[in-house]
Amino acid sequence: MTKRTKIARVVYASTFLALTTSAHAAPITFNTALPVSDEEVIVRQQIHYVHNSDTLGNVDRDVKIWKSITAAGYGVTNKFALFGVVPLISKDVDIGAAHSKASGLADIKIFGRYQVYRKDGPGTTTRIAPFVGVNIPTGNTGKTSDGSTDIFGGLIYTRASTDWNFDGQIKYKANGKHKGFLRGNQTSLDASLQYRVNGHDDNVKSSGYLFTVLEASLIYADEDKIGGTPNINSGGTTAYLSPGLQYAAKRWIGETAIKIPVIKDLNGTALQSGITVITSLRVNF
Repeated sequence: MTKRTKIARVVYASTFLALTTSAHAAPITFNTALPVSDEEVIVRQQIHYVHNSDTLGNVDRDVKIWKSITAAGYGVTNKFALFGVVPLISKDVDIGAAHSKASGLADIKIFGRYQVYRKDGPGTTTRIAPFVGVNIPTGNTGKTSDGSTDIFGGLIYTRASTDWNFDGQIKYKANGKHKGFLRGNQTSLDASLQYRVNGHDDNVKSSGYLFTVLEASLIYADEDKIGGTPNINSGGTTAYLSPGLQYAAKRWIGETAIKIPVIKDLNGTALQSGITVITSLRVNF
């Protein structure tokens, strides 16, 4: 590689980053790694369709859930960002011949993220940022909420280049108790790789970029407790793979993914996890 070629690639990488500072590829299945710059506002609107079903003995169990999730973030400084997540849900539950339905506002989440490490190079950046937040019981207890106030926190690792982005997360959620019911605490590991499939040359395209996305999640949940007694039919380990696509323009990103359970090691008669379909639009202001 000649010196002129190296210089051209560095200039190209720097120009690419400059043109895409307003909208970056990011994980689809988790919001904690959403990129937001100083004094910038980001809004992501997602629609989730979740279908869980199985058969227990001779009884069919079927749960369909629609979620409208609005996540908004604001860059207070170039290191600190605040986020809020507002979910609306509609849930249909069929257990044998019994049917129930619930809809409305679910529990709102608020969290802050602080960047403790950043290292930039020609066309690359590495960032580490812890986050902490609270899950507020704003939903209808027993229908769209379990009524508890929950605390969560974790750490985000991001490595980005002109061609690909990687985000990894470790998260722990400590659930609160409400009227004798205590949902099991959760530990999760998440990873997302976004790879740009167009524009791999020295001509910077300003119209937009297409990314293929592959994400993985591993979730371990403790057993729930009712009146201090563990519910042996709750908790366990679940793992997901989520292939997806993102189209990133200068100020917005459209995205979609399918979240597929690949490990369902749940305790007792806990309802088996199914497929989740996600569509999303993200805008930077």
